[in-house]
Amino acid sequence: MQLSIQNKLQLLCDILDEHQTDSSVSPNEHAQLERLAASILAQKELSDQDIQNVLTSIHLYGKEGAASSDLAKHIDNHQDQFRNWIDTVQQNL
Repeated sequence: MQLSIQNKLQLLCDILDEHQTDSSVSPNEHAQLERLAASILAQKELSDQDIQNVLTSIHLYGKEGAASSDLAKHIDNHQDQFRNWIDTVQQNL
């Protein structure tokens, strides 16, 4: 079963919320976030520049997290961005 763009955006919000509240997520969870953001961007259904910029930032965050040796610090460094990312994604649901 293929997920709709709305399903993917909701999943993205759920994962970001988990990252925001639980600083012990794994490198694999970062890689999942990276793949999900890339998948949404590849569909080109969202033409709004704000959501594209946020998805690009989330993709980079996931990629850096998957390779990070200090995940708690990586997540902590992005705490200020999580709420903005989640709000922007939710606006596009």
